[in-house]
Amino acid sequence: MGKKNKKFTLFSNCINFPLDRPCIYQKNDNMHCDDCTYYKKISSLQRKKRILIIKLGAMGDVLRTTFLLHGLKELYPDSKIAWIVNEKNASVLEHNNLIDDIILNDETIGNYLINNFFDIVINLDLGYDSLLLAKLSNNSKVLGFTLSNNRNIITSNEFAKEWLKMSAYDELKKANTFTYQYWMSKITELPKDNYEIIVPLQKTSTIKAEQFLKYNNINHNNKIIGINPGAGKRWNLKKWVLSSFIETAKYFSKKGCTILLLGGKYDENEINAILKENIPNVISTGIDNSIPDFFAKINLCDVLLCGDTMALHAAAGLKKNTVALFGPTSANEIEICSRGIKIQSKKECVVCYKQECHIINNCMKAISVKDVLEAIEQYL
Repeated sequence: MGKKNKKFTLFSNCINFPLDRPCIYQKNDNMHCDDCTYYKKISSLQRKKRILIIKLGAMGDVLRTTFLLHGLKELYPDSKIAWIVNEKNASVLEHNNLIDDIILNDETIGNYLINNFFDIVINLDLGYDSLLLAKLSNNSKVLGFTLSNNRNIITSNEFAKEWLKMSAYDELKKANTFTYQYWMSKITELPKDNYEIIVPLQKTSTIKAEQFLKYNNINHNNKIIGINPGAGKRWNLKKWVLSSFIETAKYFSKKGCTILLLGGKYDENEINAILKENIPNVISTGIDNSIPDFFAKINLCDVLLCGDTMALHAAAGLKKNTVALFGPTSANEIEICSRGIKIQSKKECVVCYKQECHIINNCMKAISVKDVLEAIEQYL
């Protein structure tokens, strides 16, 4: 009986074992795990420290989380970093030379996780998909969040526990005075929290951006103000009042500035409404830019006016001056590295994180044009 048990010992952590059927060496050579010379633990395949980041979306969140890469490379210089992301958000990671592998969260992800081992898995998302991916990964250590067998969220340290509470209680989110970078650095055990967002500029996109200036007779000597008047599909309440954007554009047009309207397809209505005013020197950069082209056009600007949007994180990574407007979301959480001004509405109900509001004079409407004009002028 003992001999039989020994003969059929199974080393299921072998890289050659496909989990649901005999391995090729068993099939072809009748090998058994006890005496197989091909046995190799999945955890022994890589000599470099392997790190997996799970950050699926939204696009702005993925982009701002790239600041971690500097710290990880500082801690683990000889590491290999993979990043799992939803396909629609992957473009903000492309050409980032600190990421070795961009892994799409698609039908192949289970096979990828089964056949790879990671020394460290970093999951900073609390969505079900992200928690499940962290739970399924082969790893030595998870930083951030994963799931227990009875659906409790497991936090890796006290900072992760506090972030989880803030995610569950808006009143804690409102009371928070620290940036996203601060919290994520503490959760991932980085030595500091002042690493910057990474926005790689692609050469083809920068060339197109220069051609855009030439085509529109925009002089580099004139100050260029970028305006991102929308807030994407999900956060309608983040938008500033359209008439206030128009008033701002008219003011700086009269001062001889060029105003570039920046946004995507969900910002089309706002951009078209501003264009209909026929304000001199107000030009749309288009709503169908690729993400690299969008970044390159933000890079043309001397200062960017926007809400709490992906464009804000891109401008921070490009080290642009920004004037950022906040109402339903927290200004304290956003890091702009002392290159801009954050204007938080003075309404008492701010930082509600609601996506619908029935207050006629809501928080974004309460932000005055005067305050915005004064803020922008500091960078001209």
